[in-house]
Amino acid sequence: MLQVKNLNVIYPKATENALSDVNIHFQKGEFVCILGKSGAGKSTFIRCLNGLQRPTEGSVILNDKNIFQLKEEELRQVRVEMGMIFQHFNLIPRLSVMQNVLTGMFGKRPPIKNLFGIFSKEEKHLALKMIEGVDLAQHKHKRVEALSGGQKQRVAIARALLQNPKVFLGDEPVASLDPGTANRIFQLLQSIHNDYGLLTIINVHDVILAKKYATRIIALREGKVIFDDDPEKFTDEVYNEVYL
Repeated sequence: MLQVKNLNVIYPKATENALSDVNIHFQKGEFVCILGKSGAGKSTFIRCLNGLQRPTEGSVILNDKNIFQLKEEELRQVRVEMGMIFQHFNLIPRLSVMQNVLTGMFGKRPPIKNLFGIFSKEEKHLALKMIEGVDLAQHKHKRVEALSGGQKQRVAIARALLQNPKVFLGDEPVASLDPGTANRIFQLLQSIHNDYGLLTIINVHDVILAKKYATRIIALREGKVIFDDDPEKFTDEVYNEVYL
């Protein structure tokens, strides 16, 4: 479904690769957690998967298409198939929960309708369904800036789901949340993953969360894959190799 081939990224003026010869094949239904120290290449990797970061060398193939050989409009359509949630939510604080979630439809709509915020009853109904799915229906008209961190991340998840993605990506989506809230967000992500039959790939700093929820763990160190296996095989010895 999603394949990474010989992926290399080196930033201007950098002396070492951010990613080096990364080769990974992902299948639909996998819940993958990416582990590694700060600077290991996790964010660069996840941004390469949906074309936000162009590699120095290599390819990302989604459904037999190398996304880096696509024209800009074709790449935009590929990104619609990849829901993305971020550590800092990337929401518009002064807009309501409903308005923020509706922006998840922008990739499938004419730009003029997006510019003037014109949405049909059917689109609003679908957005409300997603908001209800993350248990925020009572806050649908509330400004996002008035929400807690966990609630904001739920808004971001609902927005990504409105794209009807086939792949769900996360770049440290719970790093700024307390442990209890982070666990609840992962419970929600797991439920959504199972209900929609997605491929889910999430960068996470918490090894305990990764081992609890992932079906597969990949660990990076200095831009290289040093572990790719079942969670139960991520032993203390592997932990030391990754983090120490």
